[in-house]
Amino acid sequence: MQLIGYELSPPRATITIDDPDRHNPLSAEAMLELRDAIGLAAADDSVRVIVITGAGDRSFSAGGDLKGGFFDDAIGLHAQRGALASLLRALRTAGKPTIARVNGHALGGGFELALTCDFRFIAAGGGRVGLPEVRLGMIPAFGGTQRLTQLVGKAKALELMFKGLQLAPEEALQAGLVTAVLPTETFYDHCLDYAARLARQATGAIASIKSAVNIGLREGFTRGMEEEARVFRENIRCRDAKEGIDAFLEGRKPRFEGR
Repeated sequence: MQLIGYELSPPRATITIDDPDRHNPLSAEAMLELRDAIGLAAADDSVRVIVITGAGDRSFSAGGDLKGGFFDDAIGLHAQRGALASLLRALRTAGKPTIARVNGHALGGGFELALTCDFRFIAAGGGRVGLPEVRLGMIPAFGGTQRLTQLVGKAKALELMFKGLQLAPEEALQAGLVTAVLPTETFYDHCLDYAARLARQATGAIASIKSAVNIGLREGFTRGMEEEARVFRENIRCRDAKEGIDAFLEGRKPRFEGR
C-alpha cells in the first residue's frame, strides 16, 4: 500500500490515510487501498476493532482529490464512484466496530468517511468537520446526504449542507455529529482505551447488531426486524452467547472469543 498505512496491534488494527502534505485526500487509488486494508482487518480473527485516522495533525481527510483530476472526465469519475462504492461496502460489511479518530479537519468526502464509521472522536481545539460541497457548486457524493440525515434529522442536515457549514469540535458535538470531543493531551490514549473496551465485547454479537441496524436504515423497519430475527437465530447458538449466559449465572466476567 502506497497511500494507506496499516498497523496491526491485536486486538486493534489502525488504518491511516497517509498523504499529510496534501491533507490526506481520497483519490480513487487511496480509496481502493483503504478498502483493501479494511478487508484485511475484517478477515483477521486477531482484530476485534478497526480505527481509521489520517497522518499528521492537520487533517483526518480533506475528501475528494480535486487537484488530482477528480472530475476531469467521465472515465475518471466512473473509477472514483466504483472505488467509493467498494470502500463503503467494505466498511458496512466489516462486522467489527469502527472508530474514526478525527485528528484535524474532516471535510467533504473525508467527513463522509468518518460518518460511515460507528464512532467519531475529535480533539478539542482541533479541526473543523462538515460537508461544504455546496460552496463549490457541488453536492456530497460519498453518501453524506443520507448518512447525515439519518444522524441528525432532515432539517438540521439540510441546514448544514445548504449552508456548507464547517463546525468546530464543540459545535459538532452539540449537533450530534461526533461521539465525543476529547482533550488534546489525552486524545490518542482515550481512543485506544475506547477501542480496547469494544474489543472485549462479543464481536459476533456486534457484527449481528451492525447488520440489523444497517439493513433497517437502508431498507426500512420491517426489513430490519426480519434481519434482527435472522441474526438472532444464528447468534443464540454461538459459543459467545453460551459463554455470556454461563458467566452471568456463575457471577463472573465473560471471556468472549469472537465466535
